[in-house]
Formats: sequence, C-alpha cells, structure tokens
Amino acid sequence: MAGMLLMKCSDFYRSMQEQGIQILSQAIAACTEAIEGQKGKLVVKEPPRAVSERDDKLLAEHMLKLRSANEEISGDEDSGDEEDTGMGDADVENSAGIVE
Repeated sequence: MAGMLLMKCSDFYRSMQEQGIQILSQAIAACTEAIEGQKGKLVVKEPPRAVSERDDKLLAEHMLKLRSANEEISGDEDSGDEEDTGMGDADVENSAGIVE
C-alpha cells in the first residue's frame, strides 16, 4: 500500500513538473513574440527544466559563496570619524555670483 502511494505521489510530482515546464515554455514563446513584434530580441540562455535536489544544493552553495564574497571586510565600512570635505565656508547667499 505504501509503495503504491509513493508511486502515485511520484507520478503526481513528475506531472506537476512537466506542467510547469510547459507553462514556462508557453510564457517564453509569448514574450518572444511580443518582443520581436517591437523589433526586439529575446535570448533564452537556458530553457525551463526540472531541477533535482542536487541542483538545489549546488545553487545554495553558490549563493553562499557569493554572499560571503560580498560581505564587507574589516576596513571597508564607513567609520563616521571621517569628515566630508566640501567647498569650505563659501557664503552662497550673499555672494555676487560670477563676475566677468
């Protein structure tokens, strides 16, 4: 009984994946048609596909590496002790403007 239920769940999951891929493919086709109708071009670098648990794990690892590389390292942060340098004490309100 449990084996039969597992098989039905597996078939349902596969069916949902296939349906999702079909919907995404139709959406890409509609977008391509609309964009090309405006003299544009849509390039699909990778068509829709079902991913495995391994793919999900590899993506998560890749995102973690990117996040780690993007974190600020000691010395990068703004300390607040630094003072912005600007135009000094110019009196813009009472100046005569540009004189030629």
